[in-house]
Amino acid sequence: MLLLTFQAAGQLYAVDAARIVEVVPRVNLRPLPHAPAFLAGVFEYRGDVVSVVDLGVLLGADPSSDRLNTRIILVDRAAPASTDVAEECDAEASSGPSSRASKPRRRSLLGLIAEQVSDLSSVDPETLIASPVQLPRAPYLGRLAETEHGMAQLITVEKVLEESLAG
Repeated sequence: MLLLTFQAAGQLYAVDAARIVEVVPRVNLRPLPHAPAFLAGVFEYRGDVVSVVDLGVLLGADPSSDRLNTRIILVDRAAPASTDVAEECDAEASSGPSSRASKPRRRSLLGLIAEQVSDLSSVDPETLIASPVQLPRAPYLGRLAETEHGMAQLITVEKVLEESLAG
């Protein structure tokens, strides 16, 4: 498993590289009136309007600094496509061969503002450690991974925005 590591709220975090669409420089965002403080705004990315979350604020600290190494990590919030061949065969048999080709999975983009975005780390998925505490107000905090830079907590991207905020 390949992880992109970064800093947020002064700590090391990571995102599964398979969920990353692109890492872009920090750009000017259009603010959204009456949005929660962690929702920094929106911007246009290749014809799509993308909501952007400031991970510093989301994690209870100051907003991310506007530095050269501060980036917007564009992630796909949609659940990853199944890689199980047996599941794909069952789905194809029950719905016909043309349904899989006619229903491409649509991406659901989300931007995450993070600092010191720079390193990819390879981690064996079996070495990931379950978080010792489950925080109801932070369902996006996932398992822990030991990387060459220290222990990083995974951000579960599909849980960053509540369903009521996700478009």
